[in-house]
Amino acid sequence: MAADETLTARKRRARHGHPAAVKRPAAAIGLGPGPLAAGLVAQLAPLPLLVLRLTVASVVMLPWAVPVFRRLRPRAAGRLLAAGILGLVGYNLPVTIGLRWLPASTAGLLLATEPVWVMLLGRVFLAERGGARTWLGSAVALSGVAVLAGPGALAGAGGYRGLAGAGLVLAGTLAFGGYTIVLRPLSQAYGALGATAASTVIGTLPYLAFAGTLSGPALAHLDPAVWGELAFLALGSTTAGLLLWNMAVLSGGTTRVSLLLYLEPVVAVLGAAAFLGEHVKPLTIAGGLLILGGVAAASSSAGGGVASQHGRDDA
Repeated sequence: MAADETLTARKRRARHGHPAAVKRPAAAIGLGPGPLAAGLVAQLAPLPLLVLRLTVASVVMLPWAVPVFRRLRPRAAGRLLAAGILGLVGYNLPVTIGLRWLPASTAGLLLATEPVWVMLLGRVFLAERGGARTWLGSAVALSGVAVLAGPGALAGAGGYRGLAGAGLVLAGTLAFGGYTIVLRPLSQAYGALGATAASTVIGTLPYLAFAGTLSGPALAHLDPAVWGELAFLALGSTTAGLLLWNMAVLSGGTTRVSLLLYLEPVVAVLGAAAFLGEHVKPLTIAGGLLILGGVAAASSSAGGGVASQHGRDDA
């Protein structure tokens, strides 16, 4: 009975304007997969949501992870552990919790700072030098994301919870930057598919300790649409998303590829207009043009990846 009442309360909050409401404008959803997860935490607590999502992703990736575990060198084991913890725990856990206390637009704007953290860490640890034009273009693109998110994103949720949520989301974006940098030498040594699969399995292991948080009655009452969103996050955002990301970083370098993250809201707005019939406002067009211009300017001066023989030897 208690589980049913809790589930009913969560559904009621989702219908009546809870910050993690399921229904959101496509522009807000396009600011990253995080706002989509925000809708799910209205019906599932963060830990059960992550246990389900990451377990499914790990089961799918396990066949490609096992060969890496068999060939893994001792010096690479620590790097693989760090990558798994940074990517699957350091990113997913604080972001999923932080989304409960932030509006989708604010969360999307904070998540859009990921390229900045990736470029900073790439400069420090991989000696990738973007130059002034890269940073200026990145700033222009980020301002375009702010325009798309709207003035409400800058106002945030307010109060201590809003501040805590913003801090958690920013910590998650920094952890994702660390994951990108740490995993790249492993992708060079074992291939992007093997490195992504192995780090996903390793990063999921800590969540298995919280398998008891899953409630059978609560799961039985989830709508089919919620299961569809869970499947998308597990197979789309985690499995395919991380794999394609690591493949791109391996071939193009962290600085150049990280700039493409700014294009997420542009693609979402175009998709909403084409498939959902949403009206594109002039301000939305202006934000999209800022993003495209910033990415174009930054990409024209961003250097390619620096093949690190030292990193390959470490792996």
